[in-house]
Amino acid sequence: MYLVAGLGVTGQSVLQYFASQGEPCFAYDARADLDVSALQIRFPQAEFATGRLPSHWCERIETLVLSPGIAKAEPWVQAILQAGKEVIGDIELFARAAGKPIVAITGSNGKSTVTTLVGEALQVGGYRVGVGGNIGRPALDLLADPTEFDVYVLELSSFQLETTYSLHSAASTVLNICEDHMDRYSALEDYIQAKMTILNDTELAVLPDGFQPSGIASPLETVRFGLKTAQPGQALPSRYYGVMIRNNQAWLGWEDHPCVAVAVMAQSGRHHQLNALAMMALCRPFQLPDAAFEKVLRDFNGLPHRTQLVLEANGVQWINDSKGTNVGATITAMESMALMTEGEVILLAGGVGKDADFTELGKAVARFGSQVILFGRDRLQMAAVMPPHQVSVVATLEAAIALAATNVRDGDKVLFSPACASFDQFENYQHRGEVFEALVRARFGSDKGGAE
Repeated sequence: MYLVAGLGVTGQSVLQYFASQGEPCFAYDARADLDVSALQIRFPQAEFATGRLPSHWCERIETLVLSPGIAKAEPWVQAILQAGKEVIGDIELFARAAGKPIVAITGSNGKSTVTTLVGEALQVGGYRVGVGGNIGRPALDLLADPTEFDVYVLELSSFQLETTYSLHSAASTVLNICEDHMDRYSALEDYIQAKMTILNDTELAVLPDGFQPSGIASPLETVRFGLKTAQPGQALPSRYYGVMIRNNQAWLGWEDHPCVAVAVMAQSGRHHQLNALAMMALCRPFQLPDAAFEKVLRDFNGLPHRTQLVLEANGVQWINDSKGTNVGATITAMESMALMTEGEVILLAGGVGKDADFTELGKAVARFGSQVILFGRDRLQMAAVMPPHQVSVVATLEAAIALAATNVRDGDKVLFSPACASFDQFENYQHRGEVFEALVRARFGSDKGGAE
């Protein structure tokens, strides 16, 4: 008997999958006040419980399907493990049933962008592509789609990978690693090892320059990507995706093959180039034409809530980077903004810090920012490591916007990149970004911009 634990979006996708298979199951959520009446009607094959896990279920459970928001370290989960039961997640169920090539993508930052780029490139190249996982649709919902997909492209979080054991991928990557989710992991190494499992059974490992994974099986092939540059007459190293100079232009490509001129990219900053190179490398098994890569990179203007220009007012640009939920993402956004403006970068940040160390963010503020305005639950913890003459502290995002509006000058950029989770004051990062955009537009007027 399966026990589905956690009845959010992922848990409901598991229930739907079991319903399509005619598989009875238990369905449980620790929230005692959760109303499951609609779910009981929708999934009559499931027996529901909330609050406390019914003790009489335990002997009948063979497999626990754990939603990614629930840690394996929870005492009741550990009790099930110690009883010899199997604990898996929705991605493990997907991996067992997919039957088609999978491109798997994880990392601390950039994984949604790279997942989107890979999906679009494969689609332009003529493949029928299902994109999901930690982005968009739950993976199991892709199996129920009437389209007969040729390939699946999955964004996977460390939480999902904790309960995935038999994922075989045509290509996979760990894009980067920076400290994140330290409220869930006892040490950074535990977080890294969760990410590394994506490489355990892959035909092609795509790794950033200088990254040395440990404790994984050897893939059939490994390629690297980075900003190493080949000058005129030179080639990039074998199995390396980087930059080359041809005809006085910078091109993205691999080995001695220039593929896309940087000048044609809609987004050409350094981290955008890295994302593009990772995408090209992940598509290596599918032998796409250069024209597919060029079309995607020419047209791609970024994802919502990811360094997105909301509007420009009085010579000041207001940038929504609500998807910047960790220190590494915010530092990257600050660096990108600093390279694009002659004015100053004013950072708005704060929320739930997830036990992160904000020291490096403080150094970045000193290097790139004229000031940082902090709000939210962990604002005082963050303020302690910021340059004292550059930091202000307020309670709410609205107050942060109001203070920034009084301090900016023509040519400045106000960057909303929280470096924190959102759930102290918002439902999720999307809601937080929407609130930011609404507050900015209410203060300055309608949208006059586009995506960065």
